[in-house]
Parts: sequence; C-alpha cells; structure tokens
Amino acid sequence: MSNKVRRDSPLVKSVVALDNYLTELERVGTKINSTDIASDFDLEYIRKLMTRFAECGQGISEEVTNLSTQLTEAQARAEAVAQGVSKQAELLKIRRDEQDRKLEEFRILGEKVRDLNTVIGGFRDDRAKLKSNLPAVESQLGVLIEELQKLRASARNSRMRALEKNAESLMQSLQAALKKLRDVSAS
Repeated sequence: MSNKVRRDSPLVKSVVALDNYLTELERVGTKINSTDIASDFDLEYIRKLMTRFAECGQGISEEVTNLSTQLTEAQARAEAVAQGVSKQAELLKIRRDEQDRKLEEFRILGEKVRDLNTVIGGFRDDRAKLKSNLPAVESQLGVLIEELQKLRASARNSRMRALEKNAESLMQSLQAALKKLRDVSAS
C-alpha cells in the first residue's frame, strides 16, 4: 500500500486531526497553567487561550466521534473481506481434498500397473504361459486403461493439467503394452 493511499484514508485523517487537537490542547493548557494572572493584559491573553482551549476540546470530541465512526466502518470492511477470505479458504480446502483424492487414485493405479508388470515379467521366457494367461492380463489391462480414462476425464473437468497428462501418458503406455502383448502372443 502506498503512503499516499494511507495519508488520504479517512481513518488516518481522523487520527492526524485528533493528534493535532491533542497537541494544541496540551500546548495551550501548558501556557494557561504557566501564565500569571496579575495584569489586565494577562487576563485578555488567558481568555484567548481559554477560548482556544475550549475549541481544541470541542475538536477532540468531534474527532473522537469521527474516529469511532471510521473504526466501525473499517471493522465492517475488514469483516466483509474476512468473510470472503474464509469462503476462499473453504474452496481451497475442497480443491486440495479433491486433488489429494485424485492423486491417491493415480498412485493406486500406478501400483496396480507395477503389480501387473511384475506378473507379465514372469511370462517373458514362457510364451505358452503368456498365451494361456493373455485373456486375464488383457482384462486387467483393459480395466486399468478404463480407470485411467475416467481419471483423465475427471482431472480435465477439474482443470488438473499435470494429473491429466500423467494419466494420459500412463494410459498410452498401457495401450502400447497391450498391443505388444497381443503381437507377441499372435506370433
């Protein structure tokens, strides 16, 4: 916030005016208290100081009222802003929770892919075993690909670009692996 904005604030103007009145009140009060009321000149001078003292007291009263009003208005503005921030915090929590759920779903799918990869790795040297287990492996791959498609679509709808790209990449890898398995078992 710039200094100009703060100086032009009604709240700051009120505080500065109140401070000026208080300073003047103290100055005038000190003069009144230190003046000897022995001559006519001193009486006229004291009367002028008393008038100024009363003016300062009135100014203080007005500025205290003004300051109170300004503080009440500032409090209302701050509360309105705080309510908006509170709503945003709720939305942020909902968004984080949604993101955490989807990331956890992706992590679990990644574990399933690793487990399936381990199973497929056991068939590398035995084509007959691969061919006999191919329907089960294809089924598992199909389920994983379908789950990844749903996760990708959900991530897209939630505008979670990184998760959408990761799900797409893993899905494409599984589709390529499925094609390769079919090619190997067909030969």
